[in-house]
Formats: sequence, C-alpha cells, structure tokens
Amino acid sequence: MSWALAVIFAVVAGVFGFLWYKEKADDAADKKAREAEDRVKSTTKGVLDRSGVGPVLAVASDMSVLFFNRDFVEIFPDVVNAKNISSYPEMERLFKDEEYVSETLSKIYEIRQESIEDVNVSGKFVWLVDITEHYKTNKRLRELKEMADAANKAKSNFLANMSHEIRTPINTVLGMDEIILREATEVPIKGYAENIREAATTLLSIVNDLLDFSKIESGKMEILPVEYEIANAMNEVINMIEIKAVNKKLEFKTIIAEDIPYLLFGDDVRLKQIIINLLTNAVKYTEDGSVILKVDWKEAGDSSIFLIVSVTDTGIGIKEEDIEKLFVSFERIEERRNRNIEGTGLGLSITRQLLELMNSELNVRSEYGVGSTFSFTLKQGIRDRKPVGRFREKYAYSNEKVKKYRTTFVAPDAKILVVDDNAMNLSVVEGLLKNTKLQIDCASSGEAALEMAKDLKYDMIFMDHMMPYMDGIETLKHLRQMEKSPNVDTPVIVLTANAVSGAKEMYLEEGFIDYMSKPIQGKRLEEKIVQYLPKDKYVMIEYEDMEKKLYANLWKAVADEIESEYKFKNIDVPTAVEAAEGDKETVQFLFSSFRDNEEKNRKEIVGAYEQEDYPNYTVFVHALKSTSKMIGANNLSEQAKKLEKAGKEGNIDYIKKNHEKLMKTYEQVVKEVKDYLSQKNDNEDSKKNKA
Repeated sequence: MSWALAVIFAVVAGVFGFLWYKEKADDAADKKAREAEDRVKSTTKGVLDRSGVGPVLAVASDMSVLFFNRDFVEIFPDVVNAKNISSYPEMERLFKDEEYVSETLSKIYEIRQESIEDVNVSGKFVWLVDITEHYKTNKRLRELKEMADAANKAKSNFLANMSHEIRTPINTVLGMDEIILREATEVPIKGYAENIREAATTLLSIVNDLLDFSKIESGKMEILPVEYEIANAMNEVINMIEIKAVNKKLEFKTIIAEDIPYLLFGDDVRLKQIIINLLTNAVKYTEDGSVILKVDWKEAGDSSIFLIVSVTDTGIGIKEEDIEKLFVSFERIEERRNRNIEGTGLGLSITRQLLELMNSELNVRSEYGVGSTFSFTLKQGIRDRKPVGRFREKYAYSNEKVKKYRTTFVAPDAKILVVDDNAMNLSVVEGLLKNTKLQIDCASSGEAALEMAKDLKYDMIFMDHMMPYMDGIETLKHLRQMEKSPNVDTPVIVLTANAVSGAKEMYLEEGFIDYMSKPIQGKRLEEKIVQYLPKDKYVMIEYEDMEKKLYANLWKAVADEIESEYKFKNIDVPTAVEAAEGDKETVQFLFSSFRDNEEKNRKEIVGAYEQEDYPNYTVFVHALKSTSKMIGANNLSEQAKKLEKAGKEGNIDYIKKNHEKLMKTYEQVVKEVKDYLSQKNDNEDSKKNKA
C-alpha cells in the first residue's frame, strides 16, 4: 500500500472510530462531541485536499456518503448534496469498475478500493489515480509496435514478392541454359551458355543472400547436419571458384590435407556456402596474384575433428579500422574505391552469423594493400576415418562426367502433371525431363489441372503456387475434395519461387507432400521424382559400372605392385588400395600411421580391459575397427567389431573370451606392417647407395 493510500486509510478509519464514539456519547457531552467531530472533519479535509492525493470518496456500508475531497467534487459535483450514492449510478460504479474516464476533465483514472473493517464501524473508500499520461504513453507504444509489426510484415511481403518475381525469370534462364548445355555440340555455343549460367547464378546468389539474411534475422535459419564426403564438398567449391579466378587471370591454389577423414557429419550445405563466400570475396577484391584455399584438421576427440579452413588472397587488403565494417549488413568498405564490385554487402555478415550458429567464429588478418586471410575452425563429426587422399586426381574424371549431362533414370510408363501459369516454366520442366521418357501433361491454370485430374491417373503432380484466379493451394484443396478423382491421394509437390523463411513449413502444413524452390535444376528434379515415383515405374541407369571397372583396373595394378614387394598374410592389400583410392603413397602413409599409433592404442585397450572399464574398452576397440579396416586388416577389424558390439550389449563374457585373441591378431598385423615398411626403407636406402 502506498504512503498516500495508507494516510487515507488511517484518516478514514479514525473518522469512523470517532463517529462510533460520538453515537455512544451521552446527551450531556453532545455539544463537546460535535465540536470534536468538526475538528476531525477539518483535519481530514486538510489531509484529503492535499495536492497529489487525488479524488477520494468514503462511504459507509449502506453506501451513505461519509467523506469526499475537493478533487472528487471536480469530477462529481453532485456529491455535495448526496446523502447516499445508491441514487447516483456513476458514483456507485466506482466501487465495481477498475477504470473511470472523466470526459469533463479529459482524464483517465485507475480506481483503487479499500475496505475498512473495524470492531466499531465498517465502510469503504475509493481513491482515483490519474493515469492519463501513462495511458497515452502505452497507447503510443502500442501504435509504435503496430507500426513496427506492419513494417516487418511489409518487409516479409517484399522479400516474398521479390523472391517470386526474380526467381521466376531466373528459373527460365537457368533451365533453358541447362538444356542448351546438354544438347549443344558447338564449342562457342557451349561457351556462351556457360557465361549465361555464371551470370544467372551470380544474380541468384544475390537473391539468396537477401533471403538468408532474412532467415537469420528472424531466427529461422537452421543448421541441418548430415553425413557427407569432404572430398565432394571441396570439389564443388573448387569447381565453382576456379572459373572465376581463371577469368581474372588469378592463380588459384588449393592445399587440402590428404589425411582428412573422408566421411564427416555436419551441415555441408552451410560449410560450402561459407567457404564459397570467402573465396568469392577473395577473387572479387584481388586484381593480381593468387587466392589460396587451405583445409587442414586436428583431432577433437574419438568421434570428431576440428576442420581448419583459411582463404588467403593478395588483394587490396583492409585497414584495421575498417575490419568491423566488413560484417555490417548492406555496407561495403571504401565504397568509392570498390564501386564496380558486384554484390549486396551481405556475404561476410551472413558468413559470420552462420559460423556463430555452428559455435565457431570468423578470424581476419589483413595488411592494407598486401592481402588478407580469413579463417575459421569448425567441429565436425567423423563417420569414417579413411583419408581423402589426392581427391583432385580422382575427381578429374568425374568433372568431365559432370559436364556431359546424363539422365539418371527412365520411366516410360510413369505419368506426371505439371501445373504452372507461365508457359516458359512448363517448357523448362519438359525440356529437363525429356530424356527420362516420362509422360508429361501440362496445365496452365488450377482449373485446367482439376479438369485433367478428374479422369486421368497421375503418378505425381508438380504444382506452382502463385497462379491467377485459383492458386496452387486452392487447387490442391479442391483436388483432395474430389472423391471420385483417381488423384485424391496422388503426391503433389509445390514448385515455387517463394523461398523466404518459413515457406517450406507453410506448404507442408497446407498438404503438399514436398517443396521445390525455383530455379529448378535438372538433377534435383530427377532426384525428387525418383523419391516419390512408385519403384516399379522407373529404372535407374548405372553409369558407374564403367568408372568402377576403370578404377578397379588401375587399383589392381597398384595392389599387385605392393604384393610383389611383400607377401602379406593378415592384410588384404586390394582393400587397403581401395581405401587409399589407388594411391600407393597413401597406402604407405596409412601403414605408417597404423604402426606409429600401435603402442598408444594397445595401452588404451589393455588398460581398459584390465581395469574392467568396459565402456571405454568399447570406444577403443571401435577405433581399432576403423583403422584396421583402412589398411585391409579385415580379420582384425571384424574381431574388433564383434567386441564393440559385445561392449554395447554388456556381454562381458564374450569380451573376456575373445580379448586375448584380438590382441594376438593385432600383434600379427603390426608385425607385418613394420616388416613391410622396414623392407621398403631398406630397398630405398640401397637404391640411394647404388646411385
């Protein structure tokens, strides 16, 4: 209770007490009692009329008026003549409501009530607190919030519309360009098409930057970890940047550690985006010299590593005072000097925020006029410790393969419906799927689609969202209500240029089975069709057999060479060569690593076994399972695998029966590896001495 309220409470209670005393006074003291009453009323009035107390009204239990102050009279002049407020509904409501608005004074009051219960008297009073300014402030805050919400909504609508309006023509450009690249045979034509693809991809990356920025800003950007091959990821990055560097006559170097575990667990899409952003910036701001991508690693535990990535350029460099400006959205340093550089100024801001989402940070070292290095360290899980080796040689052939388009499946008995109000978009889908032999029907409106789906059975429907008269969502709802249609349960995938945050979730809630954002790429489209097409409706085309045979022959020659140098009994050399992807030096590196870690691994396994620390024993034999598999020690790997399984299941008896057998096999494998490496070194020394 505030001090003012406490004073009022005390005053009114005192008056009530006096009234009780007055009623009990005998006739002889009546005059003295009245005089005392006048003094009390005078004192009470003085307290209640003080500035800042506010309007006050006190009533007895029967609602008869006891006291009121000057401020109250200003609002309710009738109180002066009122004996009982029961005849005055407005005053009576004060004891029921929480707020009162005085139109006369243009003020808003909060009503506070207190009851007075005493052994002598009972009553209650109301105290009106002026909250006019507070109300105005809150009203203004509400208005400001509504304005901010409206601005955010307008921004979201703008991004959605921009996404749709720009992605729709880009879809046509990239789609038609892909068809030209597939079918053109003249070298100049292919060159022109490559240039078109590069320009359209650059435009698309600008749109994607804005959309990613919106997702991060709204807290809807998600990190989605999956198993991925680091070699594949790096190869995609390098292929994308190489052409940009070549066009600027820059030297583009890549230094990728050959012993990085080849199968990792993390968000490879965002990892590639981050590295591409850094490399793109490096190429943009470098006119002469080189751009270097370096990827290394270090252990971060039994099942994870730290991936160490750096991008170094010999570009314009950054002044120390400008480094923080790099990460300000929509801002670029030295705008006048760099006015011809394309882009939104969002790339590094997005990169830093993506790394923060993945518990990492972007480090910058730069010397103005000399160059810069951007680096980060990112923790990734390990799914297979086999090293990547010299992956660039392996992918040289696959790069040529990618340039020449090849359909991944054929489905002459499958029938799909494509719905889009843009005729060019329909042509793009038809052109991209031409070699799949799919039966493709096209509808240019929702109404036409429903008419076609009324009688003809489709295996799949691709539906555009934003169409006039009846959009894709409405069309889908009508389709699901057509009980007699053979397509009531047909999978419907939305094709849309709306790629803003939350779009996918919204479409799935509306009933679409899946979502594809434009521009549509042939490979992604084929993968999506295979995902939902009945398995008996398509046949996959296996192009890999020829490649497997090619590599098998090459790798067999390497295995034969190693086996001619040493007769292994416990190691399957072809398996080791395959793990090293046909590189003899990598095989020898794996053998050396296995030998060098033997003492540490043995101590860990034996120590855990002797201490009956079976959880850690399970972890250690798991590691042995992987490393032994890499060098072709298949029997050792299988024994370790069974012991790992026993450890996970708590089968201690199996561990006790088979531990010594594992260690004996381990010893035999290590001896063979040491003998081979020792013999190899002796032979090399002998050759040197002869020379």
